[in-house]
Amino acid sequence: MRIDDVLVNFGNVPKSQVKKMLRENRVTVDDKNIRAMNFQVDSAVNEVKIDEKKVSFPAHRYYMLNKPIRTLSANFDSEKKVVFDLFSADFDRTSLYIIGRLDFLSDGLLLITDNGKLGRNMLKPEAHVAKVYEVETKEPLHPDDSQKFRHGLLIDGTVQLAPAKLIITAPHTATVTISEGKNRQIRKMFLSLGKLVTRLTRKQIGPIVLDENLTSGEFRALTRAEIQKLSSYFN
Repeated sequence: MRIDDVLVNFGNVPKSQVKKMLRENRVTVDDKNIRAMNFQVDSAVNEVKIDEKKVSFPAHRYYMLNKPIRTLSANFDSEKKVVFDLFSADFDRTSLYIIGRLDFLSDGLLLITDNGKLGRNMLKPEAHVAKVYEVETKEPLHPDDSQKFRHGLLIDGTVQLAPAKLIITAPHTATVTISEGKNRQIRKMFLSLGKLVTRLTRKQIGPIVLDENLTSGEFRALTRAEIQKLSSYFN
């Protein structure tokens, strides 16, 4: 939430006085003076004060979900099951959306939030947010494949990808780290090497690692420590 919205809606500050109050260093976030009116704050991890008096305001919501295969990364679909069908009927889905979608046949970590600024900042190409996947292939992997990933692969005939990291863990399994998010990118990367992906599981997005205690289809709220790790993407 923008600091000016917090001050007006929850700090009883007239809109006409917000800029002046910030300029006079009367507003702090985590005991630091803030002057930018569009500075983003979240009460889950930030403390806002006016003249040393704490301002209470609603926190954003953050969840991790272990997406099952054959489930769409979408809010609604008239024919197929979507990830929001995994939530109970009385769960408040208002303003929630998915950060970093997975294709229909992939499983693993999805982040779900109502913090739109976070999602936009994490998904913009220049953010270079690392995403880690476990991959299984039909054909055996070769040590040279790791070098080809490091150099950057060509997919769809003309699309040059940035360098990626491939760690082969067994003849048919590997861990892949990418910082891009093109459509079906990892499947196409392996296909460019003549290998069919038979299983694709996302384990990590940026600083957030999939909780091993979450079974397929389960979700939980992020901890304060996890939200704090994401706070660098708030502004």
